Amino acid sequence: MICSEIDWRCPYAAFAPLAGEAHAHLLSAGDVARGGWSVLVAFPTQIIAAEPDDGGAWLAAVQAVIDARAVDARAAPTHAPFHSGLVGFVGYEALKSIEPNLDLPASPYALPDAVFGVYDAAAVFSREDQRAFVVGRAEAVCDQLASALGEEPVAAPAMPEFSAPTSNFSRQEYEAAVAAIIEKIKCGDFYQANIAQTLQATGDVGFSPFDLYRAIARESDAEFGAVLQYPNGAVLSNSPERFFQVEPRDGERRIIVEPVKGTRERSADRAEDAALARALVNDSKDRAENIMIADLMRNDLSKICADGSIDEEAICALMTLTKVRHLVSRISGVLRAEVSMSDVFRALFPSGSITGAPKIEAMGAIASVERVGRGPYCGAIGFFDDAGGADFSVAIRTLITNEAATAIFAPVGGGVILRSNPLAEYEETLIKAKSALDVLAPRVRP
Repeated sequence: MICSEIDWRCPYAAFAPLAGEAHAHLLSAGDVARGGWSVLVAFPTQIIAAEPDDGGAWLAAVQAVIDARAVDARAAPTHAPFHSGLVGFVGYEALKSIEPNLDLPASPYALPDAVFGVYDAAAVFSREDQRAFVVGRAEAVCDQLASALGEEPVAAPAMPEFSAPTSNFSRQEYEAAVAAIIEKIKCGDFYQANIAQTLQATGDVGFSPFDLYRAIARESDAEFGAVLQYPNGAVLSNSPERFFQVEPRDGERRIIVEPVKGTRERSADRAEDAALARALVNDSKDRAENIMIADLMRNDLSKICADGSIDEEAICALMTLTKVRHLVSRISGVLRAEVSMSDVFRALFPSGSITGAPKIEAMGAIASVERVGRGPYCGAIGFFDDAGGADFSVAIRTLITNEAATAIFAPVGGGVILRSNPLAEYEETLIKAKSALDVLAPRVRP
């Protein structure tokens, strides 16, 4: 594998010339001013997209590429999480190709239900060390990518005016949907379901999805940022939640899931902020919600992991971000030797944290009250590396734009259990939308 160190530049500066280029993507762990890795890819050699009712052919095609391109993990030339392989997203409705009997509304967006590009090179940025590399499978593709990267600092994000955000639910309708789910829980249909509303705003002229992402990410330390650009829209994510990570190590493949459940907004007052943190950690409703999903994820892992290898590393631990706190659990295991990456997706997708439990029953109830598809939201964003690793986030705190980049869609949701309060659940969704709403608020048309 080829590896060339290049002059350090901010990952945003490197990506700027590729903003608007279909299938050029940036994955960035948190704001670029903080430590962590950023990964930039462009110029795919192949595109794999889910077609309606393809019976999971897209997933088989992904697995075939993974098998054909596999290299020894020891060949990875840096400690970056990605060097070459597949990058993309799997939308919520892609589950229909895994569970064909599940009746889900179609995605409301023009994007495929799942799409991956195959990339022979990547630019990787160690922000803590301020070192940058172009890595790949051949010198020619590395040179092509290196020549496309920008070097000059980028200007502050420039955004047009937007319409005031509207929702596909009124407050009363959302509360009624939550109440309907609670009644189904009382009847024993399932014991948790995640209900979402979608906020929408339009710009007076087309805007840059890359600028929108930068405006949101600059005040966030969420670990899983992404700018995914496609011919018919963009997916912009600032997710705090890992779906799963696979890491080859010492001849084994360790898999980790980190479901997030429970949210509190932070306060500028230190005493109040500390009190809010204690309240979240001790809240019986939030803890019950998190533990239910941790149990579901552990059960999903048992389908693909070696007996005795599953470990609960953390349950209801406190995650502290810039504007919110969450409860997060961490469960790991060792994949059985015969388990493929497509097997991992079939066992785990979508994350139980954004469906509920039992998963299939909850998803049917979600469809009945939401009435529209979710698209990339609540799916998964990430990569399969040729050296055997994989890392996917849960696509929450995720925006979708239309092809003309004149409309922003911001779905936000929360888990509902028997003890949920409909008004509190509605207000929690607005807390989760705060980063996006704060960016739009100064630019809302009167």
